[in-house]
Amino acid sequence: MGFDGTPRNMNRGRFVLICAVLLAGCARMSDIETHEKMLDAQRLDQGKAIAKADPIPWPDEKWWKAYRDAQLDALVEHGIADSPTLGSARARIAQSQALADRMHAATKPAIGVDASAMRERYTAQQFIPPPWGGTVSWDNQAQLTFAYDLDIWGRQKSLWQSSMDEARAVAAEAQMVRLELITAIVRSYVMLALEYDLRDLAMKEQAEIEQRIAIDKRSLMSGMGTEMELAEAETHLPEARLKIEALDMRIALMKNQIAALSGQGPGAGEKLVRPELKLDARSGLPDRLMANLIGRRPDVLAYRWRVEAARNGIESAKAAFYPNINLLAFAGVQALGFNQLLGASAAMAGVGPAISLPIFDGGARRAHLSEKTAAYDVAVDDYNERVLRSLQEISDQLHVLQSNAVQRSEAKGALGLAQKKHELAEAGYRAGLADYAHVIDADVAVLQHQAMLATLEAEGFDAYAGLMRSLGGGIREDK
Repeated sequence: MGFDGTPRNMNRGRFVLICAVLLAGCARMSDIETHEKMLDAQRLDQGKAIAKADPIPWPDEKWWKAYRDAQLDALVEHGIADSPTLGSARARIAQSQALADRMHAATKPAIGVDASAMRERYTAQQFIPPPWGGTVSWDNQAQLTFAYDLDIWGRQKSLWQSSMDEARAVAAEAQMVRLELITAIVRSYVMLALEYDLRDLAMKEQAEIEQRIAIDKRSLMSGMGTEMELAEAETHLPEARLKIEALDMRIALMKNQIAALSGQGPGAGEKLVRPELKLDARSGLPDRLMANLIGRRPDVLAYRWRVEAARNGIESAKAAFYPNINLLAFAGVQALGFNQLLGASAAMAGVGPAISLPIFDGGARRAHLSEKTAAYDVAVDDYNERVLRSLQEISDQLHVLQSNAVQRSEAKGALGLAQKKHELAEAGYRAGLADYAHVIDADVAVLQHQAMLATLEAEGFDAYAGLMRSLGGGIREDK
């Protein structure tokens, strides 16, 4: 007995444990620290575009329905269901969740059964006693095992939490892939609509050129025109046909792209009809707090979860500096031959703790902690960069939408003036004050302004899709 009345074996056990802890303390980790801090978006200067944006509701998850085009709706739904890109993203989610489940299993007790039966000849020249030495018999064994990592310092729990955070990050990335796919389909569809509009105008321009050529031919035959004037008019006809052919090619390519994005073959693209977009939505922002504006973006959420995963990785690396204690137990039977296998004399059992502590590891634990600390700093910097880029994208789309509204207003005014000039040219022609060439020139100018306005309208539709993407596309963190 010890001086305090406790058994000497118990004192000896305490002494061994204290020594182990002191030895663990010899591997210092206090000078390994993180250096980066997560950016507070609310402290950033939001800029005029965000400050002056009109209030709008948060985007609906099916925000593309604001374009009111049934064919577009079907393409997006088909893409969500059948796109290989989203299929791969869903597989990555399952993979990361399986890893998290495996890490969770490591925090729980493990129970197993081991059994063996081996036919063996035993040597008579060693420790095998008679009558077994020099004979052939069965060596049979069966035991139930139990193992449980007490995880006193939380190492396994931190590993599990880190894997869970990584699984959440992968799920958020999959949401971003979905949003990117939807946005790509919508933007490609908007461009397809523009190509159709430009082709219509190109066809009208070709008709005007052909009419101008016919007039110059009649003038030449009547002696009032020249071959130079006719040649000049005919020069523009191949250019007009070339423009139409180029537009036809772009329409075909755009259809192929949309079909591929929606998870379909080129044949599905060939069946697409002309888009009928009618955007019925206002531009603006649903919130003025910058932290809230980016709080629903899946990519920002993914980077935030990776910061948390790296933080738990540091905690796990720190826990590795302390002793690891496992509870081990077994119970079973073992015997030579089958006759005594189930008898009381064949029983065996054991229970006790297993303590492991690498006293000298060549600096492996410090290196591991340094690695995890650096990984945390990288994750924080990546998160901060994503926050800045996200706010930039929101501001950029607002600038585009605000400028687009002004440009469309000016373009409508210019188109009105061109149409008025065309009307005056027609009136002058009917009054005999000008030839029809002036009418055609005025009509060509109208077509050019119509093409400019169609392009600006498409840019506005595209910018709206970009704004919905920059706000997270209606996706919430709890989905």
